[in-house]
Amino acid sequence: MHSTRYEIIEPLGKGVNGQTNLARLLNPGESQVCVVKQVYTPQEPLESLTKRLTAVTQHPQFPTLLNSWQTPDGQFFSFEYITAASINQTEILPWPPHQVEAWLLSLLTLLEHLHSFRLVHGDIRPINIRQVGQPILVDFRITQRLKRQNPTLATTGGDAAYAAPEQALGTLVYASDLYSLGLVAIHLLTGFSPFDLYSVADNRWIWPDLVAQPLPKKLSQVLHKMLKRSLEDRYAKAEHVIKDLKQTSPQTLLNKARGFLPKNLTINKALSRAIAPAPALPNSLERISWQPLYQLQTGITTALALKNGTLALGANDGKVLLCNLADATNVYPLPGRGHRDRITALAFHPHKSILYSASNDGTVKLWDLVQGTVIQTLKQSGWQPTDLAVALPYLIVSDGAGLIAVWDLDRLEICHRFNQHQDWVNRIAAKRKRLVSIGRDLTLRVWSLSEKRLLQTVPITASKGLALHPNGDYVVIGDDRGEVTVWPVGQVVGQPLEAMQLCSGLDSITSIALSPDARLLAVGTDGNALRVYDGACGQCVSELAQGWGVVAIAFDGHTLISSSQDETVTIWQRNND
Repeated sequence: MHSTRYEIIEPLGKGVNGQTNLARLLNPGESQVCVVKQVYTPQEPLESLTKRLTAVTQHPQFPTLLNSWQTPDGQFFSFEYITAASINQTEILPWPPHQVEAWLLSLLTLLEHLHSFRLVHGDIRPINIRQVGQPILVDFRITQRLKRQNPTLATTGGDAAYAAPEQALGTLVYASDLYSLGLVAIHLLTGFSPFDLYSVADNRWIWPDLVAQPLPKKLSQVLHKMLKRSLEDRYAKAEHVIKDLKQTSPQTLLNKARGFLPKNLTINKALSRAIAPAPALPNSLERISWQPLYQLQTGITTALALKNGTLALGANDGKVLLCNLADATNVYPLPGRGHRDRITALAFHPHKSILYSASNDGTVKLWDLVQGTVIQTLKQSGWQPTDLAVALPYLIVSDGAGLIAVWDLDRLEICHRFNQHQDWVNRIAAKRKRLVSIGRDLTLRVWSLSEKRLLQTVPITASKGLALHPNGDYVVIGDDRGEVTVWPVGQVVGQPLEAMQLCSGLDSITSIALSPDARLLAVGTDGNALRVYDGACGQCVSELAQGWGVVAIAFDGHTLISSSQDETVTIWQRNND
């Protein structure tokens, strides 16, 4: 260790692969207390590991990486020292259920961020969670990454009271962190140690009998699933827990959504021409008004595609449906052997009557819309398609392992793979031989389809909305902070990109769509508003009453379709068309 720069105050922990010490920085005129982790045998270059840890610890609920260096004794990393006490030392237990639910959601979002880098914490327990306004998670494993194809680690360590069953047997997976977090939540709800919450004699959890206040049904169900001993029955990813924890009963959501819509609108019938007046524009731009034509109750619709008056809908249960917008009350499921799980993306062939659908069941299907049958099913071992795009002569499919496969549409064979994303690819878009993608590794990546190479990598914040300008030179991104930014990806390769903020101050953005002429941008959020912005200046020109939580958008400039968490799809028509 750099004795001339750091002085060890006390050891904090030691394992097979390294040790952790509380230390003091001894620069002249400076005395800063920090945590220094030493890795005995480095597994990767210091530069790449430092870059990844810098990205990971940019999250405000992780201690910040301050410095890194390497000596013959190994690699060293200094982190911000969080002086706050652990959660069970700062609060009186037990906590009320509403406080535990908010706390749980905060840390689940943090774990989703950590897991997106293929890192696991491996030692979640009260002493490693500090409460500083929001919970801060300390002492995570910094070097052991899970493999894409086999996301498990052979591991040691962890607190026996909070370790998952597979961790006690030497295996660590993403679900292990969820199990430990669930146990900490139960500890906060009851005030008891995990050893007191399980009856060995009865081979069951007894914590429900020890909770002081009645639990909401959804919170109870989520906690029970987080604590399943079998990995097959337990949540596999933090995002799945978040989804279930945020989900309200369908009837409650439907009633809530109806409250946002004009009172004379009804489900599955042609809607009236009335729409609530929107606020005045902040400048002289002309407001665009829309009439809601139809609202369909189809279950949670997770994907939409629109072409020449035909709307395709992908459902949470794997169904693919079609409707003609001239009479959108008639919605027809495509027959044949469909998908077995959630539809993640839909796209039409630009010239032929073919629809492409991607699903969590690990397949991409090609549908003949004339015959209403499946032409072909594409699949690969371990595949989890997340999005798809058609850019002739290619079908491009991204997946949960960070890969993007380029398929030759004529031969239906993979002709190239892009593999630079570190993890899950959220969205892709392609125009004029240019491909763009955003991922959970917090990067925007720009690719040349003709040259089959990566052109540019740009750090971004967590984002789910992506659109590409028709000329392929500008990328529009909507992020979780509610900001929409434009990136000039058509400039000379190698020059740094600078984003222009188009609009901000929204709820977390879930979906965006550009009109074909790029003059209008539709933006959906997890709130209750669907907005349309002028693509040039970023001013809001329309604000539509929308069911709670936009899931997907389809937009051709004249017709706007949005699906939401209340299990409805609303079809809007632009006035004066």
